[in-house]
Amino acid sequence: MRALHVRHIQDSLTRDYENLIDLTDYEGKPATQRQSAFFSRALAARAIQRFTDMSPADAARSVVDGFGDNGIDALAIDEENRRIVLVQSKLDNSGNAGLSQADALKIRNGCGDLFNMRFDRFSPALQARREQITAAMSDPAVTFIVVVATTGRSGLPNEASTVFDDFLSEVNETDPVVSLEVLGLKEFHSMVVEGTAGPSIEITVPIEQWGTVDLPFQAYYGLVQASEIASWYEHHGDRLFSQNLRKSLGNTDVNEGLTATLLNQGQHFWYFNNGITALCQSIKKTPRGGATHAYGDFVIDGVSVVNGAQTVASIHRAGKKNNEALSDARVWVRFISLEGCPPDFSIDVTRATNTQNSVENRDFVALDPQQERLRRDMLLSLHKQYSVKRGENPPAEADGCTVEDAVVALACAHDNTYYTVMSKSSVGRLSENTERAPYINLFNGGTTAYRVWRCVQVMRAVELDLQNRRPDLYDREFAIATHGNRVILQMVFNQLNLEKVSAPQYDWEIELARVHAVTGAVLDALIASVEESYTTSYLAPLFKNTAKCRHLVGEAQQKISSS
Repeated sequence: MRALHVRHIQDSLTRDYENLIDLTDYEGKPATQRQSAFFSRALAARAIQRFTDMSPADAARSVVDGFGDNGIDALAIDEENRRIVLVQSKLDNSGNAGLSQADALKIRNGCGDLFNMRFDRFSPALQARREQITAAMSDPAVTFIVVVATTGRSGLPNEASTVFDDFLSEVNETDPVVSLEVLGLKEFHSMVVEGTAGPSIEITVPIEQWGTVDLPFQAYYGLVQASEIASWYEHHGDRLFSQNLRKSLGNTDVNEGLTATLLNQGQHFWYFNNGITALCQSIKKTPRGGATHAYGDFVIDGVSVVNGAQTVASIHRAGKKNNEALSDARVWVRFISLEGCPPDFSIDVTRATNTQNSVENRDFVALDPQQERLRRDMLLSLHKQYSVKRGENPPAEADGCTVEDAVVALACAHDNTYYTVMSKSSVGRLSENTERAPYINLFNGGTTAYRVWRCVQVMRAVELDLQNRRPDLYDREFAIATHGNRVILQMVFNQLNLEKVSAPQYDWEIELARVHAVTGAVLDALIASVEESYTTSYLAPLFKNTAKCRHLVGEAQQKISSS
């Protein structure tokens, strides 16, 4: 039966990808080799479709398999959701083989080389996309899905599983940057039977304190335990959001805040969160729970979360860190049945629930009297604009800055590596509470308009200087200049005369003129320190680790002093 299912998958791949998969490197080779290469590459393209909205043609173009592919057969950049999908495909005609330890190590090593931007170790097809990949990986919020696509068994043998467990533990040391998905014979055959989108999702949901709306359209609402919602995402992934405007956005500041609340204040989560709205094809209550509204089990078919994707993904992420923390958390959920609804009703609900104005940290920051004082002083003393409220047009760089600019610049100028790392990995946490640190250490009565504007000037000068240097840097040096930009900024501030930063009469152009030389010295020292102390470390998570960054700053500053 397994071999038959493999043939079903191969027939489907032939139908969908014939004449789309590039096989020019197999010209003149035996037909059996060309066919094997086609199926392996088409399988990788199918996996890309599973995790993106790509067409078969676009998915086929994402294939980078070839001589020296270094364990990556396909790579797709999902710009909307700020993530990169990496696929290694293994064709197994028997349908019974498992992934070997050697294959797992090859995938791990290939991912490591990519994370460290060692592009020379990959196939020409991947190297041709170097600029696009580099731009995507320069986003500090980017996440990765590593997909093992095989027509063999879905479960990983212990040896391969250990390799991936160690790999994920290392790269996710500070943030959940990388996730692993295994698509085996069962999953690929289901795609053939049901289509690449997968079968309709049916879930059985225990709802507490439930209620119902019968007119004009049926809906149920109530409280659902967070662990239950985590299991939805565990089993169905982003397919839960098939009708939503967007999928999970990964490690955004808001999502990190949701995760932190779940882990630290699970019993309060219902009060702090707006909840989840899901559409479905039908809702049926089971006899369990009887007539009482205190508790009920509901069978819900054709589920799609149309508002609350970030809540669902954040709950799942928190459960990965500490599943027990979810036991006290409840989430407000409403299920709207589409039975008997007008044809466009689902679109109307999706649009309406996703276009309401949200409140962000910046809105609360705007209420702080210190910000109004700075806005006024910036205008009167420096003739510069300081944009604090959302909706205001941000000024041109020569004319002023925004409060977001100020937060990052002041954090790195504070000479506290914890704040520096936060400005890179979760900048929103710097201003999430205007009544306590770190915010009050950045913005207080001693924070002058001169300090804000001059720190922003330095930040922009350093970023421009790094931007100009990157074309001459390669591989890990490029990655250090990209992912380590905030650490570099902190060390540049350390070399400037910040004692004069608030002095109105001081000619700050003297300090700005030093930025180019200082940035170069700092970059060289940081590169040397990384290669001495963290030769094998993945660079993106390295610069989100406070302890390691503090050590790097100390080592690099010693090198600068001694030179």
